[in-house]
Amino acid sequence: MKTILTATLFLVVANGAAFADPCQDRFTELYLPLDQGVPTKSASTIAFKGAPPSSNDFLYLSQDHYMTVPTSPAGPWILGYNNVLYQSADEGKTWEKIREMETGQNADKARADKLANAETIRNSACAEEELNGEAVEVVAADITISQGMVTENRYTYWVRKSDGFIVKAIYDTKAPNFEMVTTQTIEQAPGLTLPEPE
Repeated sequence: MKTILTATLFLVVANGAAFADPCQDRFTELYLPLDQGVPTKSASTIAFKGAPPSSNDFLYLSQDHYMTVPTSPAGPWILGYNNVLYQSADEGKTWEKIREMETGQNADKARADKLANAETIRNSACAEEELNGEAVEVVAADITISQGMVTENRYTYWVRKSDGFIVKAIYDTKAPNFEMVTTQTIEQAPGLTLPEPE
C-alpha cells in the first residue's frame, strides 16, 4: 500500500510539473516519501550560522513510534508512541506525557506539504561516488519549503546503489533570520526496539 501511495504521489507531482529531467525526477522520488520503509537509526548534527553545533540520535520504527536522544548538548529524550508525545529526564527510565497527537492527520498533512514543496524543485544535480567503500548516487536540488516560514534549501542525498537506501543527507537551509546546515548519517536498524510507556 505504501509503495502504491508513494508511486501515486510521485506521478501527480511529475505530471503536474511536466518534468523532463531524469535527475530532477530522481530527486523528487527521494524527497516525497515520509520514511524509508524500514526501521532506521540516524545521527544528526545541526549547525546554525554563528552558533555551536548540536547533535542527536533519531531512532525510528514507524510514524507513530520514534525517539530522539540529544547527544550534544545532553537533554531530555523525546518519544512518540501511540499518538502521545513523551519526554524523559532520566535517559528513558521514566516517561512523562507531554501531549496527545493525531499521528494519522499529521502524516496526511506532511504528505500534502511535500507535494506542494515538490513543485518548487529546481537546479538538480546527480553524480556517483564512493562513500565508506560503497557505490552511491549523489542527488541534489534546490527546494522552497513554505510550512511555518518560507525557507530556501539545498538538499543532497547519498543513496546506496545496491539497495536504494539513503545513507546520508545534508539539508542546507536559508531563512530571513537564520541559516543552518543539518547533516544526517543513516543506517538500517532491523532489530530496533523502543520504549512503550503505558
